[in-house]
Amino acid sequence: MKKLLKPKDILLLTLAGVGDVFEEVRDPLKLLSSGYEIMYGFTPRRYKRNNYYQVMSRLLKTGNIEKVIQNDQVYLRLTASGNTDIKRDFPLLQLSRKWNKKWILVLFDIEEKTRGVRDRLRLKLKNLGFGMLQKSIWVTPLPIGKEMIEFIQTNGLQKEVYVLEVSHVLFGDPKALARKVWELDKVEEKFLEVEEKIQKVNLLIENLHDRKDKREAKMQINVLKVQLRGLRRKRLEIMVSLPFLIKELLPEILWKLF
Repeated sequence: MKKLLKPKDILLLTLAGVGDVFEEVRDPLKLLSSGYEIMYGFTPRRYKRNNYYQVMSRLLKTGNIEKVIQNDQVYLRLTASGNTDIKRDFPLLQLSRKWNKKWILVLFDIEEKTRGVRDRLRLKLKNLGFGMLQKSIWVTPLPIGKEMIEFIQTNGLQKEVYVLEVSHVLFGDPKALARKVWELDKVEEKFLEVEEKIQKVNLLIENLHDRKDKREAKMQINVLKVQLRGLRRKRLEIMVSLPFLIKELLPEILWKLF
């Protein structure tokens, strides 16, 4: 599912280290501008200086970011609360987590007459990052069994739902399982397709810089830059929509991004 990034997301992602930016920065306006430039290829005109400072002010009030002073200079830094929130909203930031080689399995048998409860359970599983192996069997490599158990107890599902922790897979490739459950082949294919298009557009722009007719070249470059912005958006949407997985379970082309 695609995520529409807001200025708040750009700031928090930038502070979290997504893109070629630093964890601590001085100028929040420059931060947001460069964050947008890195991720999207441009800075939207509608985001003026006062918009940036409003975003920064709100995040300071909510405790997602903090100001620190180093060498008489004021810097912004992501707080523990902000780090938790951004990791919850963007699973790509958890990809460096070291895997304990265990799987959490959730199995359930809920009657059709209580379909609403079953649907809420499936929604909870999706929100926690579980993947559907079968309609009533969900799996995740993340150690979040406790959160699932709390949900089951709160909703009185102790007799209908089972939570298992599997520490040994006797046969089968974990990467192949992840590819199947989270349809990673499709994700990889989409990413490679966008990357190829970006490279082609960049090459066209580079070649146009050598044209003798600078005016005509500039017009064509502007058209190509519009295409490039759209492609960068697609690439970012793929990145921030990656499933909740351990880094080593992702295809190499994807985990190398982080």
